[in-house]
Amino acid sequence: MTLPKGRSKSELQKVYGKKFRQFNLHHMIPSSCGGLTNEFNLFPYKTKSHSAYNYLFLNMSIWQVWERTQEIHRAIFDSGDEFINRHWLEVCCIRCENEKRRQIEKRMSVIELQEQWRKAFGGESLQQARKILKFMMLFMVFGSRMANTDHLFNNGNLIEFFEKYPANEDRLRAFNICFGESVDCSRIKTKMSKILR
Repeated sequence: MTLPKGRSKSELQKVYGKKFRQFNLHHMIPSSCGGLTNEFNLFPYKTKSHSAYNYLFLNMSIWQVWERTQEIHRAIFDSGDEFINRHWLEVCCIRCENEKRRQIEKRMSVIELQEQWRKAFGGESLQQARKILKFMMLFMVFGSRMANTDHLFNNGNLIEFFEKYPANEDRLRAFNICFGESVDCSRIKTKMSKILR
C-alpha cells in the first residue's frame, strides 16, 4: 500500500511554526534507516530537546528507543558509576562498523547522560519519557493534523482522515501503542487527551 505523500518539509515548518517555537523536524525512523521525509515520520521537536535525544540515541528508530526505554533509563540513572558506555547503540544503523564500535565503547559521563535525558524528555522519570515517545507516535499516526487537535476531535473528521490516509506498518504500530487494537472514535479522543496532557 502506498502512503499518500502529505505535506512537504517546508510546508510542515510553516504549519508547525505557528504552534511550536524553536523546533527541528525529527525523523522518528531515521532516513539513514530508510525512514521517509514526510509528515508521518517528522516530529516537531524543540531544538535543545532534539539535540539531547540525538546525543543519547544517535540514529536509533523510535521503535528501538521505545523497546529499550526502561533498560536505558536504568543504565543512566541506576548504574552507580561515574562513566558508562552507551551499549544500547548496538542497534543503530551505522554503516561503518568501526565508527559504530567507537560510539558504543566511548565512556560517557553519567551526569551528562542524565542531563541529556532530562532535556530530551522534560524530566527524568521513565513514565515521562514514554509519554513523550507516545506523543511522537501521535504525529506518526496523524501527521500535521496534530497541529489542530480540535479538528481531529470531530468524529466525522477523524473517520474521514483514516479513509484518506490508510495506515502503513509503522503508523499502525504507533496507533496500537497509543490506542490499543480495537477502539472507537470516542476512546481515541479520550486516550489522545490523556497523552496530550
